[in-house]
Amino acid sequence: MADASSEIKALVEEMKLYNNPEELEKTRSYIRKNVPLSMRGYLLAYLYIKMPHAKRHENGSSLYINVGKASRSNPKELAAFIVSESGISDSDILGVSFRQNYSFVSVNKDLAKTIIDKVNGKEFRGRKVKINFSKEKEN
Repeated sequence: MADASSEIKALVEEMKLYNNPEELEKTRSYIRKNVPLSMRGYLLAYLYIKMPHAKRHENGSSLYINVGKASRSNPKELAAFIVSESGISDSDILGVSFRQNYSFVSVNKDLAKTIIDKVNGKEFRGRKVKINFSKEKEN
């Protein structure tokens, strides 16, 4: 279940970066009207269980970047910086895990190398950015 915890946290970060708040609000309103309050948590749990996990990750690549909370920034600003410097679309950023001194950014696998090439060495909030592929976790 530890995997679920980190996945859910990543989904929350992804939701914060979602660039269509009107769509979120419309869906939220529909759920409020059609799902009793006591069942909404169960609906979320059910949707999470039914979510195609492998499909969600197969097109993504994780990048390490030396920008985090200490830069007095936030995940949205970091994502916007990457989008503007690399010329990719907002939708190509799949999620941001924002830590104290660094972050992991999940991006469209096909664009990862391009992002690294275009963003590495640029300046973000007065700091030279270092970005590369994340190292695999060892078990």
